[in-house]
Amino acid sequence: MKIDPTHIEIPRDEIDRIVKEHNCSPDEAIRAYIEAKQASEDAFGQTIQDILGHRGAGAGVPDIQILTPAQIKSHLDKYVIGQEDYKKRLSIAAAYHFAIVKAIKDGAADKVKINRFRKKNTITSGPSGSGKTYCAEILGDILEVPTLIIDATDYTEAGYVGKSSDDMIRELIQIAPGGGKMEKAEFIETNGGLIFIDEIDKKAKDGKLIGHDISREGFQRAVLKLIERKHISIEDPMSPASQIQDLMDQQRGISGKGKRKSTISTENILFVLGGSFQRTHDNLESLVKTRIEKGSGRFKEDGSITITGFVGGETRPVDPSQNYYREADAEDYIRFGLIPELVGRAPVRTYVNALSKNDLIRIMTETEDSIVEQYKFEFSLFGVDLSFSDDALEWVAEKAENKKTGARALISVFENVLTDFQFELPGRNFKSLKVTRDICEAPRDALLEMLEQSPVVDFIEKFKKNHGIELVIDEKVESRIREYARENGIQISTALSRLLFKASALNYMDIHGEFHITEEMVDNPKYFDDLYVKWHQDQLKDRNNK
Repeated sequence: MKIDPTHIEIPRDEIDRIVKEHNCSPDEAIRAYIEAKQASEDAFGQTIQDILGHRGAGAGVPDIQILTPAQIKSHLDKYVIGQEDYKKRLSIAAAYHFAIVKAIKDGAADKVKINRFRKKNTITSGPSGSGKTYCAEILGDILEVPTLIIDATDYTEAGYVGKSSDDMIRELIQIAPGGGKMEKAEFIETNGGLIFIDEIDKKAKDGKLIGHDISREGFQRAVLKLIERKHISIEDPMSPASQIQDLMDQQRGISGKGKRKSTISTENILFVLGGSFQRTHDNLESLVKTRIEKGSGRFKEDGSITITGFVGGETRPVDPSQNYYREADAEDYIRFGLIPELVGRAPVRTYVNALSKNDLIRIMTETEDSIVEQYKFEFSLFGVDLSFSDDALEWVAEKAENKKTGARALISVFENVLTDFQFELPGRNFKSLKVTRDICEAPRDALLEMLEQSPVVDFIEKFKKNHGIELVIDEKVESRIREYARENGIQISTALSRLLFKASALNYMDIHGEFHITEEMVDNPKYFDDLYVKWHQDQLKDRNNK
């Protein structure tokens, strides 16, 4: 058991008593108090362990189960649509890695003359939002091993400001099962762990920079050391707690073999490196495409052949199914900016495809943790039965596909459609809501119709709440606004926001009470700008006259 000196409370009367009884300084008394407290805690923990056995036994520490690659992939299929190659290779890497770790743990590997096994560390590339990170999350759940998913951009080379690569291991320890850091570290060393480093492409070397880049190449080399089996301090050596503990150990004469276990080996940790490998001046796909086309007449891995030098008579559209990530090899990753040693330590290379509209529809309807089911559950908490028509889901998928951010775009599209319903329906006498394509295209108008309110009246009320000015819109002006909405295929609420967006300038012009909106104001987009400029000039004239 370990005392954290940064959180321990030291009673003032105890320190005064120690100073008086032992004729020492307050600093010496505090140091002695912490050391004595630590010794008593250690003795207590050791006695309990001697009586009851290993502290982790029967305390909820999972027994790692060995699953076949097919079993792992079958589980991933329930949550991740498509990405067959990625799921297959990730399943193989995880299944064999943890099977070997268990074999070593059980002594079965002693019969084989293999001192250090080659880990199936994996590097994967592909568009953002296509399931790279999510697959790793699901993988950790089914394997029940400590799984850490980090963003590479949060880390830097050891010795510089920011998180270091060693902190990944300490973060992994924190989420491992066990009663304390030592026990958690022992669990990882014995059973293994998984670290997914996302956005690794953001740490690729930039060819435009000269010299050592601590935030990129330095980080890559730091990760390389972790992958190559490194012993990491369980405690952050720079933390006050660690420094005080080292001082206490030195004072008690604990060192060498007598010193408590303070490091963890990364031997049994599987690493997965992921990224979109896209940037403004070049990207992995363009590098792969250039390499393939330069090798004119060469067969590719899938058996197809590319011949350059001939131009067709008509421009052909870009085939969205053409994914050059699948053709990427070690040379391409190195040219993009990853160091050769790191690429070499990630022998398994795979990819993900961009998600199509059909993929997004399947994600909403076929996965076990569908976002559609989540929204249904949220509405049910307030007594509203939510459902979606097929054409509504198709509309959502189309909008999400156009955003080019993968499955995560679904959430933003759903929020745009459902926000007003989420706010207005709970607490009212509405028991059901069926979202159709028409509602998706004009959600605010549809809600106001349900509430038997006019979109024009709704806009007037909101404007008054925001600015304290009551707009007056007569039937003729309202008719013009509705006509504009029809012509542009937008909801009336949106038309009002567009046409009267600059009306908020009235709030800065000392206008109070009612303000009548005319057709000229609706038809002239610069009306309120010009009105404000004129008002401002009049203000200057009045000041000058005074």
